[in-house]
Amino acid sequence: MLTASPSYSANEHLPDTISGLVISLLFWLCMIVSAILFGVVSLSPKLLVYLQLRSQFDMNQRKLVALENQADQLQRVIDAMQHDKEFAAELIRIEFDAARPDEEVIPVEFPLKRDARVIETPLPEITAEHVWYEPVVKHLASDSKLRTSLLGAAAMLVVASFTLLQPAGLSPAPKGAHQSRSTWQNLRNRYSRRF
Repeated sequence: MLTASPSYSANEHLPDTISGLVISLLFWLCMIVSAILFGVVSLSPKLLVYLQLRSQFDMNQRKLVALENQADQLQRVIDAMQHDKEFAAELIRIEFDAARPDEEVIPVEFPLKRDARVIETPLPEITAEHVWYEPVVKHLASDSKLRTSLLGAAAMLVVASFTLLQPAGLSPAPKGAHQSRSTWQNLRNRYSRRF
């Protein structure tokens, strides 16, 4: 005996589908926000260490470039002393304060004297550069109250999404039924076993 299944119109299930979609979207939104909060709390100390190491690395790289430039300058002086006899003679003359017969030596005060052995280009002052979000990361990594609050908010979002935003166990109440049950009774009925 064949029985015909009752035909339902598409409009009868449309509110259930839309409410289920909204509940599902809210559930996943809460889960994503809680994952972001947990990630911010757990990764901020590591990101702070990375930013500090990166800043130190960049500063050391700039120092290295300055020292390489200074070494290149000294190497040019060494090459000039070995291959250019006039340059070497001039350095020796300056070193021993010797004057040529056709030169007139004018005595000057000590601050105006130049020493040929002193390197003319001192190393530039190198300071660490920081990214714009480093103070925020430092605050997140060091403030334990803020970290605890963010972890508590993430935990509350997870608990709320698994208890309040689950369509499981929600069945539409029959028309005309009295809806005076409390939220706790709804949660208990949703997750308790029925025999």
